[in-house]
Amino acid sequence: MPDAKLNDVTIAYQQMGEGPDLVFVHGLAASRAFWFLQYALPLSKHFRITLFDLRGHGYSSMPASGYEAVLVAEDLAGLLDHLGIAACTLIGHSYGGGVALEFAGLYPQRVAQLVVLDTKINALQPAQRLSDSPHLSPFEIEVSRTSGHDWEQEPQVGLLFLEVLARWKTSGGGSEAKDVFTPFGEGRGAQRTAKQFVELLDNTTAMQEVVLPGIDGPAIAALPMRCLWVYGDWSRSMPSCRALQALRPEGEFRIVPEGGHFFPISNAARVMDWLRPFLEIEAASPPGTNG
Repeated sequence: MPDAKLNDVTIAYQQMGEGPDLVFVHGLAASRAFWFLQYALPLSKHFRITLFDLRGHGYSSMPASGYEAVLVAEDLAGLLDHLGIAACTLIGHSYGGGVALEFAGLYPQRVAQLVVLDTKINALQPAQRLSDSPHLSPFEIEVSRTSGHDWEQEPQVGLLFLEVLARWKTSGGGSEAKDVFTPFGEGRGAQRTAKQFVELLDNTTAMQEVVLPGIDGPAIAALPMRCLWVYGDWSRSMPSCRALQALRPEGEFRIVPEGGHFFPISNAARVMDWLRPFLEIEAASPPGTNG
């Protein structure tokens, strides 16, 4: 796969399809593969798709620092410059949605449309508590019961769940309970991704940086581009969703019934049903043209 050397980091990426530019941004403990099968392949019939691995993930390099979303947004800017993409539609999940939001705030003229999927927005939701959702999956119940952490007092529950699962997978232990979708997946790829995330935890300042406040409420309210916000009904990022609805009351919001944080995988068909009209696929440029 090709890569782009951008100052202190090397970013691995891939492109497919032809048409207007559509760029996907994955979340923590994932990679560009998160989007490939259920989103990038079908949408590449209408768009030129760009997928990339965030710094510290997939086949990108892992610098010791620089994981604050606003800094990772500059990685995205450098990658788009490298690829000659002046403007695009951005779709981001979780922390990737935070990166996309920061980019949209910094470079609004470069974002034609913005899609944010279940992102905890730090300026609107500084902490993420177990009580932010009354619904625990079987996996979360087992983790909270057996891992030895005081989950009721944990201020960043989502990050701690990722850490516990990654360390369990790399140690050969873990839970027998399964969600519809949990991070890292199964098989050799799961072990590699979990091992890489543990390396990120132990050798970088990423976990201290990803919770720093970024784009604030007034800046989000002022974003000029059309936005689609999709959240899971059972997600602990719903406090961010409610704050966004107050900031942008005329915005386009969709809620996945009984959806958890990883609904882009477990409920991909529903998300695609919402993306198609938002992206105006029927009106998209035909293959053979680049946006």
